[in-house]
Amino acid sequence: MQRARIFRLESYLDHLAELKLAGRTTVTSEELAGRVGISSSRVRQDFIYLQVEGKPRSGYEIGELEMLLYSELDLLHEKGMVLIGCGNLGRALIFSGIWEHSGFSLKAVFDNQASVIGSVVNGLTVRHVRELHSVVRSEEIVAGCLTVPAIAAQGVVQMLIGAGIRGIWNFAPTEIKAPAGVVVENQRLEQGLMTLSFAMKETRAAPIRPDLENYVHDASSS
Repeated sequence: MQRARIFRLESYLDHLAELKLAGRTTVTSEELAGRVGISSSRVRQDFIYLQVEGKPRSGYEIGELEMLLYSELDLLHEKGMVLIGCGNLGRALIFSGIWEHSGFSLKAVFDNQASVIGSVVNGLTVRHVRELHSVVRSEEIVAGCLTVPAIAAQGVVQMLIGAGIRGIWNFAPTEIKAPAGVVVENQRLEQGLMTLSFAMKETRAAPIRPDLENYVHDASSS
């Protein structure tokens, strides 16, 4: 239930950003509901929880909603993160622009391969994983991102926990164990593809609309 609510809040933020770019300053619960694909009463209940109410006809102030959502999701407080595993996936994440917009700042990168240690990736020097504990402690890092092979994941987790990490974003293709008080968010890419495969099977017999122009029109008006 909590996870579903978080997903809704994240979705609201995405749509508010689009509306803001289009020059809008207000939005109604009905419009957001149509964009997200839920009932307008669910939208209003979520916003009542945030202690904000819309005005008749004009709805909600987009700027006010954004700030409340940023605060609820703790995006206004920048949290230091380290990344362990400078392979292809790790490098893709390092070069992405996701960090600061999601409440985190990538402070350091680690690996155990001599071929990459000392190299600079998007302004960050790759350090040996042996330095992990001291860097986490000295730079007050609170979260770690794992892009290591499955066989190495739990060992790195133990190092992170020993250094005082409170949250782990796990891309390793395995379940990791962490004590109570350490939040783990698993990103299983293979499972995501399996979910896509299943969803495509469900629509296999459905006709595909060839009229791209009408499709784009429908999507933009939803």
